[in-house]
Amino acid sequence: MASDADQLVEMGFPRNRVLKALRATKNAGLQPAMDWLVEHSEDPDIDDPIPEHTGGALGTAASSSSAAAGSEDSEEKEGDVIQDGEQTAQSLICQDCQMILKNADAAQRHAMRTEHVNFAESTTAIKPLTEEEKQAKLAELKQRLAEKRALKAQVEKEEQKTSEKIRRKAGQDLTEVKAKLEEKEMKKLADAKKREKEEDRKAKAAIKARIEADKLERARKKQEAQGIRQASEAAAVAQANVEAAAAKAAPAKVYTETRLQIRQPEGQQPIVHTFQASDKLSAVYDFVREHRQGSFKLMTTFPRKVLDGDNLEKSLNELQLVPSGALAVTTS
Repeated sequence: MASDADQLVEMGFPRNRVLKALRATKNAGLQPAMDWLVEHSEDPDIDDPIPEHTGGALGTAASSSSAAAGSEDSEEKEGDVIQDGEQTAQSLICQDCQMILKNADAAQRHAMRTEHVNFAESTTAIKPLTEEEKQAKLAELKQRLAEKRALKAQVEKEEQKTSEKIRRKAGQDLTEVKAKLEEKEMKKLADAKKREKEEDRKAKAAIKARIEADKLERARKKQEAQGIRQASEAAAVAQANVEAAAAKAAPAKVYTETRLQIRQPEGQQPIVHTFQASDKLSAVYDFVREHRQGSFKLMTTFPRKVLDGDNLEKSLNELQLVPSGALAVTTS
């Protein structure tokens, strides 16, 4: 009669897996072994060689071998006693205690331990599986394996969905951070420009105050010198007028350089560079081409106006981009 291992191999299972299943189920029968094979079919080490179990140290084995020899044949081993329904053609039944034993060796160990002597062949020995039964069992196993794989695929699909949600959320957060950084940088530039304008206003106010002080001083001196001759008075008045005109005609602060910030699309870092106030817009285009590829145009951020064509020959001073300014790169 074919053993459980042979029947499982005939059903298509690798012998290494079959031996593992029978060892793991302690030779409990065909069905438990099949259940174990289904449960552990996806284990990464399912096809690894079966490790050989060795005893303890040589000295220990030698010292205990004589004691073990006396009791080995009389002690029942695990798997000697089987349950009703697990019998094979070699199974025996102890008529003294009705215990079903796996084979003649198990019956011998049972007799030495219990001194029972009445044994008989089991009348309920299980017949080997027919070809139809093997195919039915194999179909059942395939169905269970398919269900297990489908469940695993569903779990992996859900995990992929969760991972994708996390990835998208991280991308959104990164975009928001970049937008906030750009907004913060633009605010810093706007604040710097505002401070520059405020400093210019204060400088102009100081000059105007000095002019007014000079006027008052000259008026005081004029009143003190009323006793001087008319000619001297007229000359002093004329001189004061000349000085006042010269003071009013004094040129405002002249900037020779300008600091431009050029914002790039796709969240790239802005380009910041200092140009001469007399540089033409075409020089800015040439500088930007050194840092990016492809066609593009430059435009003012507020109001939004594309600077090309005739503007290329205008100086940055003429385009009111002095002492600082902000431009944006557009590819549309």
